[in-house]
Amino acid sequence: MFAALSRLSTRRRACQIACQRLLQSRDLPTSFGCPGTGRSSWQSYYTSSGATGPPFHSTGLFSIPELQRPADFMKLAGEAIDTCNSVRQDLRSQLDVTVTQPYQAQEYLFQLDHISKTVCNVIDAAELCRSVHASPEWRESADRAFATLSSYIGELNADTSLYQTLLKVTTAQDQNQIQPALTEEEVRFCRLLQAEFERDGIHLPDDKREEVQHLQMHVTQLETMFSQNIVTKKKQFDVERSAVEDIIPSKYLAAHGFAPEQDMLNLSTDSDIAHSLQKYSPNPQVRRQVYMESMTACSENLPVLDALIQLRHEVSTKLGFQSYADRLLRDKMAGSQEQVNAFLHNLLQANQTAYKKEMEQLAHAKLRVEKTSNIVEPWDVSFYTSVIKAHTGFDTGAISAYLTLDNCIEGIKILVQRLFGIQMMEREMDPDEAWDILDHSTSTNNQQKTALRRLDFVDEHGASLGTIYLDLQKRQGKYGHAAHFTVRCGCMLESPYNNAGSSSAEAVFQKPIIALVCNLANYNHASGGSSLLTHSEVETIYHELGHMLHSMLSRTKFQHMSGTRAPMDFVETPSHWLEHFVWDKEFLQVLGRHHHTGEPIPEELVTRLQQSRNAFYAIERQNQILYALFDQQIFGSSVPRDGDLSKSPAVSDTTEIFAGLHREHGVPYAEGTHWHSRFGHLVTYGASYYGYLYSQVFAGDIWKHCFEGDSMSREAGERIWKTMLIHGGARDPNLMLEELLGRRPGTDAIKK
Repeated sequence: MFAALSRLSTRRRACQIACQRLLQSRDLPTSFGCPGTGRSSWQSYYTSSGATGPPFHSTGLFSIPELQRPADFMKLAGEAIDTCNSVRQDLRSQLDVTVTQPYQAQEYLFQLDHISKTVCNVIDAAELCRSVHASPEWRESADRAFATLSSYIGELNADTSLYQTLLKVTTAQDQNQIQPALTEEEVRFCRLLQAEFERDGIHLPDDKREEVQHLQMHVTQLETMFSQNIVTKKKQFDVERSAVEDIIPSKYLAAHGFAPEQDMLNLSTDSDIAHSLQKYSPNPQVRRQVYMESMTACSENLPVLDALIQLRHEVSTKLGFQSYADRLLRDKMAGSQEQVNAFLHNLLQANQTAYKKEMEQLAHAKLRVEKTSNIVEPWDVSFYTSVIKAHTGFDTGAISAYLTLDNCIEGIKILVQRLFGIQMMEREMDPDEAWDILDHSTSTNNQQKTALRRLDFVDEHGASLGTIYLDLQKRQGKYGHAAHFTVRCGCMLESPYNNAGSSSAEAVFQKPIIALVCNLANYNHASGGSSLLTHSEVETIYHELGHMLHSMLSRTKFQHMSGTRAPMDFVETPSHWLEHFVWDKEFLQVLGRHHHTGEPIPEELVTRLQQSRNAFYAIERQNQILYALFDQQIFGSSVPRDGDLSKSPAVSDTTEIFAGLHREHGVPYAEGTHWHSRFGHLVTYGASYYGYLYSQVFAGDIWKHCFEGDSMSREAGERIWKTMLIHGGARDPNLMLEELLGRRPGTDAIKK
C-alpha cells in the first residue's frame, strides 16, 4: 500500500546516479511501504485544526515529543505495530458487513490509510535519523526500528483481510451500491491501492501467491546484491606520479597518504583523484586507463543483472503482465511501453541536430590538441568538454560571489511570498529538536550550536502550512547526496464525514514536516549564511525545494496520495519547474547580492550564465535518452535468461544490448566496458528511468506557458498551486496538466 517513491533523481549534478530518493527506501515492499510522506494519526501531539489550531510545540527529535532518546525509536515501533494490529482486528470482524453508504466506505478507506500513517509515523522519522544523525547510537536505534517495521510491512502486504476490506468498497462502487458515489480522490485511492496489492499477488490462489512471494524474495536479494556491489566493488591501478601531478597539487597528494618518493601511485576507481584524471588529464593514455578501469570495475553485477531481469520478468508474467515494464507502467502517466518508446524516439529526433554539432566541436578540439585523430573516444568527452568550456565558457566563480546561503534562503522567502502569498519565518531550534551535534549539554558553546535551520510557513490568513528543516553541512555518518525527506505528510487525520453521512465539523489536518539534506562544499558552522555557493548548488537546493513545496502545499484526505506520492513519471515535475527560477533573469536579480557590497548581480553576468546553460546539453541528453532506452529494452523483453550467477560476465546479454544502443545512436563506446553494471537506477527505477525526461517536458511546458516573461506572477503561482500542487497524487496528472495548460503538454517544451 505504500508505493515507494524515489528521491533519487537523474539530475545534472554530482549525485546524478545516487540521488532523488528522494523519499524512497528500496528495502520496502510495494503495497504497504512509506514514500517518505507518512505520519500517523496520533492526534495527541500531531494535529492542527486549520488556522485556529494549537501552536506547534517543537520538543524532541524532529519536533516529535516521543523521541527524547535513542531507545524511543523501538518503543514507538512497537506501539505502531500494536495500533495497526488493533485496526486489522477491527477490519477482520467487519468483513461480512455490506457497504451501502458513503460513510461506511470512507471509514474503511480511512482505516486502511490509518495503518499506513501509523507505520510511516515511525519509519519515516527512522529513515531520516539513520541517514543524517550525528550520533551512532541514534542511527543504530533508527536502523533497528526501520528493520522491524520493514518486516512488519511484509506482513501487512500478505494480509488478505486488508485486501478483502478494500474489495468490499471497490465492488460496491462498481455496482453503484454507494449513493452518492465516492469522490474522485476516494476512487483513485481505491484503484491505486488495489493495483498495488495485486502487483504483489495477493489476489492469486494460495499456491501461486506463495510461489510469487518466493520469487519476489529472490528478486529483493538480487536487488540488494546489485546495490551493494556498486558500493563495494572497485579496482586498484597504478598511475605515474608525474601524470597525476599535472593536475593534482603535491600537497593534496601528501595529505592523502602519498609519499613524495613514490613514482607510481596506486589509485582506486572510486577516488576523487581518479575522477579528476578522467576529466582534466591532458594525457589521453592516462584518461583511457582510468576510464577502462572504472568502466569494468563491477563485472560481478553483470550476472546479477541477468538474473534480476529474468526473475522480474517471471514474477510479472505470473501476475498476468506481459513483462516487468508492462507491470510497472500500467499506473504511470505514459501507461504503456509503446508510449514510452515513442516519447524517447521523438526526443532523440529532436536532439539529433544539436548532438551532432556538439560532437563535431569535440572532434575539432581533439584534432587541434592531439594532431593525430579527430575520433572522439568515450574518455575524451568530459575532457574536451571541459577544455572548450574553459576557453569559451562561463567563469562560475564570478557568479558565486553573488550567491551566499543567506541569499539563497531569502530567495525562497521572496519566491513563496510572491507566488503564493505565503510567509516564511526562520525560527531558532530547540536543542533536542536538532540532530547534527552529539552532546546537547554543551550546546551553549558556540562550536556546539546547531548548524541546522528551521523554516516555518504560514498562509496569508495566518494558518500554519508546515515546517522545513535545512541540513546543509557535511559531517561524518551523514547521507552523502542531496535529498528531500518528508518526516510527516499533510493529510486528514479522521474521516470528514460522520456516521450519518453529513459533513462533520472542521476536519483535523496534519501539517507536514520536511527536511532538505545537502552537503554544500564550502559551508561550515563558522561561515554560516555567508558561505558562498556555486550556481549548481543553488539549483540543487531549489530542485529539492520543488519536492518540498509539493509535499507542503498538497491538501489530500489520504497520506497515500499526499505530496510527492504521485506517478513516478510525474513526480519530478515540480522540482524541475522550480529549477527554472535559478536561471531566470528577474529572479536572479532578486536572489543575487554581492557578499561584500550587497550590489545586485549585473545583468551581463546573468546573460552569460543563461548562455552557459546550453553548453553541451545535447550530449548529456543523448546519454540520458540512451539509458532510458536501455532500461526499457532489458525490462520490456520477454526473452528468458538462465539466471546462473556463475556465468561469465563476458557473455552477458546486457553488455551487447548496451553496446548496440551506443553504436545505433552515435554515442562513443569502448568495447569490453559495462557502465551499466554500476547503474543503480536499474534497481530503484527499473523500467521507469524515462520519468526524469518525461517530467522535464512537463516542467518546461509549465514554465513557458505560465511563467516565462513574468516569473513571479501571483496569478500563475495560484494556478499551479490550486490546479496541481494541492492535489498531490490524488488526481490524474494528465487532467491536472490539461487544466493548467489549457491543452495536453507537448514534447517540444523540452528544448531549451
